[in-house]
Amino acid sequence: MSRKRILALLAIALAGCATTSEMPLAPNVVRLDTEASGALFTGSAGAITMKKAAEATLARGYTHFRLDQASTASGSRFAGMTSNTFGQATATGFGNTAYGTYSGTTISSPVYAPTRSIGVTVIMFHANEPGAQGAFDAAEVLKKQGRV
Repeated sequence: MSRKRILALLAIALAGCATTSEMPLAPNVVRLDTEASGALFTGSAGAITMKKAAEATLARGYTHFRLDQASTASGSRFAGMTSNTFGQATATGFGNTAYGTYSGTTISSPVYAPTRSIGVTVIMFHANEPGAQGAFDAAEVLKKQGRV
């Protein structure tokens, strides 16, 4: 495999992003939906979702949260094409004129980037509420960047 093709595949595989949408359902409940694509982001979709849950909890004045109605999905999306062209040319000269032929083949391959979707309902609690016992501590989750 050529260096150019390796670099193209690497760029496409790593290129991606992660976005999280937040929909309030109640004063202490939000729905988070994270969509991630690319090798770098699909592996961290869970941490991104946990960090967003912690941020939403603290932003609303709560300290702890639980996750409910979680759903996950993995797949792939078309990210681009890589192509290689191979050919052979011949030329013959007669006086001041050159005659030639060329034959070539191009091989193209599709490249797919991995995708991951995570949906979860976040239920938030104050530290002194019964639901906070055994729940995630939002400040701790945020300190660990969602990697819990």
